[in-house]
Amino acid sequence: MWVVAHRGASGHAPENTMAAFRRAADMGARFIETDLHLTRDARVVAIHDSTLDRTTTGHGLVHLRSLEEVRALDAGAWFGSRSAESFAGERVPTLEEILQFAKERDVIFYLEIKSDSAWGVEHAVVAALRDSGEAARVIILSFDPATIESVHRLDSTMMTGYLCEDPSNDLVERSVRAGARQIVPRGDLVTPALVEKAHRAGLQVVAWTINEPGQMQQLIAAGVDGIMSDYPDRLVSALRKT
Repeated sequence: MWVVAHRGASGHAPENTMAAFRRAADMGARFIETDLHLTRDARVVAIHDSTLDRTTTGHGLVHLRSLEEVRALDAGAWFGSRSAESFAGERVPTLEEILQFAKERDVIFYLEIKSDSAWGVEHAVVAALRDSGEAARVIILSFDPATIESVHRLDSTMMTGYLCEDPSNDLVERSVRAGARQIVPRGDLVTPALVEKAHRAGLQVVAWTINEPGQMQQLIAAGVDGIMSDYPDRLVSALRKT
């Protein structure tokens, strides 16, 4: 089963930074999830929020700042109160850095295109993946079916996953209609019946974001293909006990 580090090992290091990605790989995660936004000059960067305020020393909307401006910010100092280790000086990674890291450490990245990102982000992501030749190392995620459909129109070979957070009886059908190869539901939406239905439809199932060992064991027993966690080390430990 796939160990997917949510925003990197974000329980141990500042989310969506190279430090978090390195920590995840060191802990045994072969898959890493991160979030993508577009800068003013159409460069793709890894940050969860549409604004810079929560996780960097900057302020305002990401898409109103140039890559140079975003890269000048500290994206790690905020984590200091949660760790004895200092992460000051970490920068917001670029997609190019992420893809290079994926190649060097032989990991797969889940790239979530945020629904509140600037227009055209999926075009920039697909273009960067084509240019890098590393498209096989990524799975593109979105809560928005239209974004998944847009990615498929741009490049039908891209692996995609449909993120789900609201209860519904047609999650599998919606995923199939969007052209997704994976269904990525919130953990409490997952049941053995949903997993079986998804597998019959040819979909892989990855649950998010699970940090408690007991819930990890329940999802493993339900037959999911992967689990996202802020603490990939806990998931590795849970898998060893099965």
